[in-house]
Amino acid sequence: MKISKLLLLAALGLSLAGCVSGQTDKRQTNKNTKPKNTKPMNEKPKAEPTAENVKIVVEGVYESLDVPFIFVARSLETYGQLQKIVAQKLPPASEIDFAKSAIVAAFAGTKNTGGYSVSVVKTGGKITIGLNEPPKDAMTTDALTTPFAVSLVSIEGEETLPVEVSGNWKNAMQTFRVVSGEFESSGGFAGRLKKFNAEGTIGVLSFGDLATLFFNLSGKGADASGMRLTETASGAMKNGKIDLARLDAGSFSEGPKPPLKVSGTMTGAKISLTFEPLPAVAADGFQTSGKLEAAKIKR
Repeated sequence: MKISKLLLLAALGLSLAGCVSGQTDKRQTNKNTKPKNTKPMNEKPKAEPTAENVKIVVEGVYESLDVPFIFVARSLETYGQLQKIVAQKLPPASEIDFAKSAIVAAFAGTKNTGGYSVSVVKTGGKITIGLNEPPKDAMTTDALTTPFAVSLVSIEGEETLPVEVSGNWKNAMQTFRVVSGEFESSGGFAGRLKKFNAEGTIGVLSFGDLATLFFNLSGKGADASGMRLTETASGAMKNGKIDLARLDAGSFSEGPKPPLKVSGTMTGAKISLTFEPLPAVAADGFQTSGKLEAAKIKR
């Protein structure tokens, strides 16, 4: 009898142990098979920047410009300057509303073969210009080409137009660092006046009697925190004298504000510029003026 009871107890013990083990394995299996990297239901996916309105006016692989150059036209005057250097026929100025659009022309310079093209994209309010190269195994024409693209870009009247370029243009660009910059912004009902210094860089691309300046300026000091002038403007540069018909003031001025006219000189390793407001449209608006000097950065 005692032996029978012992055997029965042993059997019951083994049975209970098996049940506990099964439950533990089940819990382990469920734990290990839990999906990884799950996100909360209320987490929104990050929005990707979308390309904005850019219309190709004319493009090709043969143009008269044989060096890397960018030209931005935001007025009748600057568009007329562009028309003089482009062999291709461009739309008449009467068909372009410069209050709502700009013409951006990009010339890649001379390439040893065909297969190259220029891309102009606007994303997040910024223009990006790149050079598309032919694949290494591509069949291309064995002739010199000069790829280019002229685009119509939608833009608001007081919107800045920063342009970012790839190495094809950066390698041809001269870059200057601001050594002194003094600006003042005034206007409004109360006639507020704010004076501040500026720092940053200016890139320069030139062709013949024309030049394009890439401004990347910011206010200097606690009182000018967050003030920026990131803009690209084109115009005349003859015998070292610079004349830009239109430059948006960015956040160097409150709005409503008129654009700026920029004049000055570029001699050797130095740039001197004066910024003056164009005639104001709003009587109670703001305007900015200033001057700066910049020294060429040695490579």
